[in-house]
Amino acid sequence: MFKLGSMDLAAGPPTFNRQLYLEVSSTLPVIVDSFIGYFGSSEFLELLSDPWSFRLFCRSVNLNNDDAGSIVLLVSALMNNVRSDWEISVAGGLYAKRFTVPDTVEREASFMGLSEKQVEWLKYSSRMTAKVDDVAVQDGFRLWLHVIIFNSKAEWAVIQVASKAGLNRLYQWHSGRIAYSKFTVEPHTGVTSAMRSFYSLDFTLKKNIELQKGCLEILSYPLARLKSIKPGLGGNQTRLSDFSAEGVAGEVNPLTAPVRVSWSALSKIAGSPPDSFEDLLAVKGVGAETLRFLAICSNRLLGITPFLDDVAVLFSELHLRGPPDNTAYQMMWDLIEAVRYSALSGEKSRAIATRLALMVEGGEENQAG
Repeated sequence: MFKLGSMDLAAGPPTFNRQLYLEVSSTLPVIVDSFIGYFGSSEFLELLSDPWSFRLFCRSVNLNNDDAGSIVLLVSALMNNVRSDWEISVAGGLYAKRFTVPDTVEREASFMGLSEKQVEWLKYSSRMTAKVDDVAVQDGFRLWLHVIIFNSKAEWAVIQVASKAGLNRLYQWHSGRIAYSKFTVEPHTGVTSAMRSFYSLDFTLKKNIELQKGCLEILSYPLARLKSIKPGLGGNQTRLSDFSAEGVAGEVNPLTAPVRVSWSALSKIAGSPPDSFEDLLAVKGVGAETLRFLAICSNRLLGITPFLDDVAVLFSELHLRGPPDNTAYQMMWDLIEAVRYSALSGEKSRAIATRLALMVEGGEENQAG
């Protein structure tokens, strides 16, 4: 039987409602049990990692996918009510709890029959998803929630929430996407947000592949040459502001803003750059400021101009766009079937299933009740 820790809800956002948590905890396990029973843990992880099906999942228990408090409540209720026959485990949490993943994974390994290689894969995946969204995706949002849900096959989904000026952004990941991509090449299954940033220096975009290569090339330059680069004092050098309008709401051009560099981290890899951008990102001590400095050097010395646009989908636009393929639609209908044939009372299951079906068909929007 899997042993699970509990999430410290007291440290969460002020929107936490104890009564609502108890209501969710009475409904969510029944729905999850039915879904995994019919469709398996692998599809459940896919459901959690897809923005459209995750939205429907939140609404099935009267929560909103665009509210940080609701997401904290959802993952807390999931973490604290996991059943052994689901063959899944949940690790991570709020703030400092994010860093407990390695211990949890190792603790669960023997119960889930995970190999040493699978354990290392899960720990690496947790670390890299967090580092990508904290360091490589520089959109102004600061990460404060990291949760990884994994099964006995070492498949996983990651849910992360970040905030800026009281507004929230949701990052979603799935191991299946990494299997044919990389952690650093458009790896997300979804990035949804309450707002878009004017400047978003996202190293993971395919449009910024040349920037990734530039950062690696810059590492072969003498440190003395790099130390001569002064952000904001580029003289006649090309700046991002030459290619786009000025920032709004106090946002600063990332190529002209002051930057603090970890010279100790750079000195360790100077002259012998990592083989890939992912390897560079994985280096301990290479943080957002140091990575931005390498982007500045790439711009000044190599003439590489990063793509700046924020590509996040607004929460308010999610239902208007619709899923990009039939997979999400199928998962949404599978969720509806799981609700309909769950152990919930007949009246309750019919009410929830009907409401969700109307959402999928576009006949009911923004109703969580």
